Amino acid sequence: MDNNILIDNIMTLSDVAEYLKLAEKTVLRMVHRGEIPCVKIASQWRFSRNIIDDWLLSRMQVLPKNDLSRIIEKDSTVLPLSRLMDPSYVLPAIRSGSKEDVLRQLVQPLVSAGIETDKEQLLGKLLARETMASTAIRNGVAIPHVRNPEELSNASPLIISGICREGTDFDSTDGKKTTLFFLVYTNSVVVHVRAIARISRMLASEQVKEELISADTSSDYIHIIMKYENLL
Repeated sequence: MDNNILIDNIMTLSDVAEYLKLAEKTVLRMVHRGEIPCVKIASQWRFSRNIIDDWLLSRMQVLPKNDLSRIIEKDSTVLPLSRLMDPSYVLPAIRSGSKEDVLRQLVQPLVSAGIETDKEQLLGKLLARETMASTAIRNGVAIPHVRNPEELSNASPLIISGICREGTDFDSTDGKKTTLFFLVYTNSVVVHVRAIARISRMLASEQVKEELISADTSSDYIHIIMKYENLL
């Protein structure tokens, strides 16, 4: 990891208090009770931003995902993309083909998990959105989504991600083949818009794209997302 990124990742007690929107005394009590991960260096407490995010996200796991939608809608600073992902929703070997071929592969995890009961209807909505304008934005990235999120009956915000290592023609605006896909699945318009915007910003980086394409496992893929979403 770049040394500057490593340095920026280190937080003081006051940094963490501000980050978590808590009083410093509250954070210090949590430290003394062993409730928050940290290390003492030269009599000073230090925290890793990435580890704090992992800890925070693990505590958020107890929230129903529809509650997470409401939190995101109320606070524009809260949108952990990695929280909307799961290793079972990362497809490391998308086969190249037509738009319908690719979208069928991306939709399948939702069907297999019983989240989406009408595969053909969802596929139709995704394809209808593509006829308006391609969701392949640039530099090998596509963000498929339906035009009207409210039409999705399931309230759980999810992101299905796929890697097509050889690239496939997805009618990108720059004419390049698409290698990374992020299917945004939520019936919340606010979450829908913020997720697309955040993915676009993150994937503007060539380094992020290269690391994601080279990820060895689905878990590694999500950890890369976690690493870089903290830098946005």
